[in-house]
Amino acid sequence: MFNLNIFFSILENAALLLALVYVYSLSSTHQRKVAPFLWQFLMGGLIGTIGVVIMVDPLVNQQDILFDARSVVLCLSGLFFGAIPTLLAAIIMALYRYHLGGLAVWIGIFMLGSSALIGLVWRQFRHNKLDQISYREFFIFGIVVHVISLLWLFLLPYEQALPAISNVLFPILVILPLSTMVIGHLLVKIEFHDRNIQVKLQEDFLFKNQFDIGNIGIAITTKMKYWLKVNPYLCRMLGYTEKELTSLTWPELTHPDDLNKDLLLFDQMVNGELDEYETDKRFITKDGSIVYTHMTVACRRHVQDNTFLVIAGFLDITQQKQSQQALLQSKEHLALVLDSSELGVWDWDVVSDRISVNQYSADILGCSIEDLNLHPELWFNAIRSRDKFKFLRSINEMVKGRCISQRVEYLLTDLKGVSHWILQTGKVVDIDDRGKPLRVCGTHSDITDIKQVEDSLSIATSVYQNSSEAMSVFTTKGILVDSNPAFSLITGFSKEDVQGKHLRMFETDLQPKRFYQQLRKQLNREGHWHGEVWMQRKNGENYLILLTINSIIQTKSQTAQFVALFSDITEKKQTEEFIWRQANYDALTGLPNRRMLLSFLNQEILLSERQDNHFALMFLDLDYFKEINDSLGHDMGDVLLLETADRLKKSVRENDLVARLGGDEFTIVLTNLADFNGVERVAQQILKTLAEPYILGDQIAHISGSIGITLFPDDAKTTDTLLKNADQAMYTSKSSGRNRFNYFTPAMQDHAQKRIMLIQDLKVAIIQHQFELYYQPIVDVNNQQVTKAEALIRWRHPTMGLIPPADFISIAEDTGMIIDIGNWVFYQACKQAAQWKTQFNCDVQISINKSPVEFRNESTDIEGWLKHMSQLALPTKNICIEITENLLFNIEPNVEAKLLAYRKAGMQMSLDDFGTGYSSLPYLKKFSVNYLKIDQCFVNNLAAGSNDLCLCEAMIVMAHKLGMKVIAEGVETENQRRLLTLVGCDYAQGYLFSHALCRDDFEQQYLMATQEHKRISNSQLLT
Repeated sequence: MFNLNIFFSILENAALLLALVYVYSLSSTHQRKVAPFLWQFLMGGLIGTIGVVIMVDPLVNQQDILFDARSVVLCLSGLFFGAIPTLLAAIIMALYRYHLGGLAVWIGIFMLGSSALIGLVWRQFRHNKLDQISYREFFIFGIVVHVISLLWLFLLPYEQALPAISNVLFPILVILPLSTMVIGHLLVKIEFHDRNIQVKLQEDFLFKNQFDIGNIGIAITTKMKYWLKVNPYLCRMLGYTEKELTSLTWPELTHPDDLNKDLLLFDQMVNGELDEYETDKRFITKDGSIVYTHMTVACRRHVQDNTFLVIAGFLDITQQKQSQQALLQSKEHLALVLDSSELGVWDWDVVSDRISVNQYSADILGCSIEDLNLHPELWFNAIRSRDKFKFLRSINEMVKGRCISQRVEYLLTDLKGVSHWILQTGKVVDIDDRGKPLRVCGTHSDITDIKQVEDSLSIATSVYQNSSEAMSVFTTKGILVDSNPAFSLITGFSKEDVQGKHLRMFETDLQPKRFYQQLRKQLNREGHWHGEVWMQRKNGENYLILLTINSIIQTKSQTAQFVALFSDITEKKQTEEFIWRQANYDALTGLPNRRMLLSFLNQEILLSERQDNHFALMFLDLDYFKEINDSLGHDMGDVLLLETADRLKKSVRENDLVARLGGDEFTIVLTNLADFNGVERVAQQILKTLAEPYILGDQIAHISGSIGITLFPDDAKTTDTLLKNADQAMYTSKSSGRNRFNYFTPAMQDHAQKRIMLIQDLKVAIIQHQFELYYQPIVDVNNQQVTKAEALIRWRHPTMGLIPPADFISIAEDTGMIIDIGNWVFYQACKQAAQWKTQFNCDVQISINKSPVEFRNESTDIEGWLKHMSQLALPTKNICIEITENLLFNIEPNVEAKLLAYRKAGMQMSLDDFGTGYSSLPYLKKFSVNYLKIDQCFVNNLAAGSNDLCLCEAMIVMAHKLGMKVIAEGVETENQRRLLTLVGCDYAQGYLFSHALCRDDFEQQYLMATQEHKRISNSQLLT
C-alpha cells in the first residue's frame, strides 16, 4: 500500500543530490590546481561523503532494509566522474552501510555496486556524447538502475521482500528516476557551459591578435553609429589617433556623396533586414585627402539581452582607384580617334526622359533601332549587375549638376549572350536657368578588343620585367637591342652597358670557337636553338646557362630579330654533381659505394650476357680492423682504410671496379674474363698486399683480409644472389682462420639458409622461453662433496628437440640475441639457487657463462641483477660468473668497470679455458679471480711424468700462490682424477662424475642424497 511518508522521505533524500551538481562544478574550476590522480581521489571522497550524508537519514521500511538516493549518486558518478572517483565513493558508502549492519547489509552493498557498475558501463558508450543525452534517456537510465536495485530485495525471504517492494516500488521508480533525469541534465549543462566558455575565450583571443596586427582597418560600432574601438591600421589609414577617431561622427569622416548610401544599409542591418553588407566608401583623412575603401560590415546580435555590436573591415583601395583613373586618362586619345569612326550615339532629353540612339548602338545590343528607342531599359538591363550602380551614379552626377560630362566603362551582354566592354561618354549640351541639365548627348564605344589587347600587353610587360629568367633581344648580326632586369642581375652588365654591343662580349674560352659558328648557322637555318652554354660575367667569372633562342617573325617595317631567354644553372649543376658523387661514391676513400656497385653489376651482367663474357665478384673484409680502430683511434682507422683502398686499386686493372660497402668491407669486380685462371692470382696478390705493414702515425699495424669469391654466370646470374654468394664465401674464409680466400659452393648456400632459419627460430625461442638449464656438478676432489654446479643452457626446439649451446650460441652472439639469453640464464640460475637454499637448506654455487658480447654491451643491467638477488635473499657468493681469457686482452673501460662491479658486490669469478689463450697474469690479480678452470685439452692426455701433468701442476701451484682455487674440466677417468688430486687440484668436473643433468635429476642425485647423509650423520651423533 502506498505510504505518503515514504514518498516525502525519498523526495527529501533526492534533494540532497544537488550537492553532486556542486561537486561537478568544482571539477571544472579547481581541477587544474591539483594533480590529476589526487584530484580523482578527492572527488571520490566528496561523492562518498554526499552518499553517507544521504544514508544518515534513510527511509526504514522494515528492520535492516534501508532505501535512499545513494543509487542516483553512484550511477551519475560513474557516468560523469569515471572509474576511480566512483569506485572510491562506492567503497566509502559500502563501509558505512556495513557499519550500520543488519540482516540486509549485503543487499545494500550489492545495490551500491550495481548502481556504480551500470553508470560506468553507460559511460563507455556515452562519454564523448554527453550533450546528446535526452531527458527521456536519463529517465530510462534511472529506471534501469533502480529496477535492478529493487531486484536485489528478492535475496530476502519472501515474507520480507514482498512488503518492502510494495511499500517503496512507486516512489523509488518515480522520484529517483526523475532525480536522475534532472540532476543528470544539470551536470550536462555544467559540462558544456565550461566548454562553450573556453571556445569563446579562444575566439576572443584569435580576434584580438588579428585586430591588433591585421593588414586591414577594423572598427567596432554600436547602434548609435559611433566607433567604440578601432585598430592601429585604421588609424594610420585615416591619419587620426584612436582617441580622435572614436570622438568623431560618421558625417565628419565620410565623403558626403557616400554617407546616405552607407546609413541606409546600416539602418537595414539594425532593423534585422540584413546581417552583413559590402560597399565602396570614401573617407576624408585628417589632412583633407580622400581614401577609397572597400568596406565589409557584419553585426552580432545577442537575443537574450538585445545587445548589438557591429564590426567593419576597411580595405584601402585608393591606389587601385587611382590606377583606374590613370588608365581612363591613358585611353582618352584613343577615344577621340574612335569618335570619328563607328560609334554608338545616344541623345537623352532629360525633361521628357526620352532617349534616342543610332543604329550602331542597336547593333551592339543585337536588336533593332526601333525596339531600343521604344524600350531604352533594354540597354540598362543588359549591363552587368555590379556595373549598374557605377552607371547610375555617373548619370546622377550630371543630373544634379555636379559635372557636365560622363565617362564610364561597363560590361554589357547582348541579346545573344555575347559580352562587350562598353565605353560610354556623355556631355551636358543644354541647361536651364538654374544650371540643371536639359539635354545630354554621348557615345557608345565597343572597346572589347582594346580591353583584351591591354590585358595581353600588361601581362607581357609584367612577365618581361619581373621574370627571374634573363631576356634579351638582338639582331641577326648579334647586336643587342634590349634586355630585362634579370639579364643585368645575372650578367653583371646594366642595360646601358650592353645596348648596341655585340654578343661576343659574353664569350669565354671554356666554349670552343666552332660552337659559336655552328650556333649562328643553326639560327639562320632553323630560327631557334636550345642548350647549355658557358658565358662570362662583367667581373670575368665564368658561369653556365640554360639558353633558349627563338626568332621574331620579320615584318615589312622591321628586320628579323631574336629573343634569348636564359638562367644561371652553375650552382644547380654543381649541386647535382655533388649530390651525384655523394650518392655514388664513398665520402672517405672516394671509391664507388654500394649504390654505384649495384648499378655497375647490373650493367656488367647485361654486357656479359650479350658478349658471352665472364666476371668475378670478390667480397673482402679486413681482419682485426676493429681492434686497431679501437686501440689507435678512428682517425688512424680512417688512414688505414685510405691506404687499403689505394692498395686494392693498384692490385687490379683499370677496367676493374673496387668499391667500399661501408666499415671495413670492400668489393672487387674483375671484368671481361676469358677464363677464371687469373682470379686466384689477383686474390693472392691482394692478400699479399694487405699483409704489408701499415704506418699509422707513430705506430706500425698489421692486418689481413678474408675474401669470398663468386663467379658469373657459373654461381649466379642476378646481382642480389652474387652479393649473397660472395658474402657467404667470405664468411667461410673468416671462420676458417682468416687471411685467405674461398670460392662460393652450394654447401655454403645450404648452410646460410639453415642459419637464417635458425635465427628466426631463435627469436621465437626468446619470446616463448623455450630454454632450459642443465646443471653439471663440480666435485671437491678431496671429500667428493658437490657444492658447486655449472649451469648449461639447452634449447628445446618444438620440432628439432633439444639443441646444444654449440649450435646456437655463436649465432646469438653475432645477432646480439645473446643479451636476452644471458639475462634469462642469470635470472633462472638465481631463482634456482634461492629455491635450493630454501628447499634443501644448502648453498649450491651456480656458475654461469657470460659471453664477451654481454660485457661489451651497454644495456647490461648489473644493478638490476644485484637488486634481483637481494629480493630473493640470495647471497652474491651463490653465483659465480665464468669468463674467458680473451675478454681480458685489450680490455675496454666499460668491460673493466663491470668486472670490478661484480667483484665489489661480492660475486665470485671463474676464468674458463685457462692456458689456451693469452694467460694474462696481471689481470688475474687485478680482478681477484676466484677460480681457474684448466681446459680439458690439458686433462685429456694426463699420465704420470707427461708434459700435460707438469703444466697442470704449474698452473695449480701458480693459482694457489695467488690465492685462487683450481677446477679441472673434462675429467673422464679415475686415473685423471687421481693424478689431479696428487698435484693439488681443488675441484673437478666431467663425465667421470656426471654429465649435465636436468633440475630434477640433479636434486635427486646430489641434493636429496646430501640431505639424507646429513640426517643420518646427525642421528648417529645423537645416538
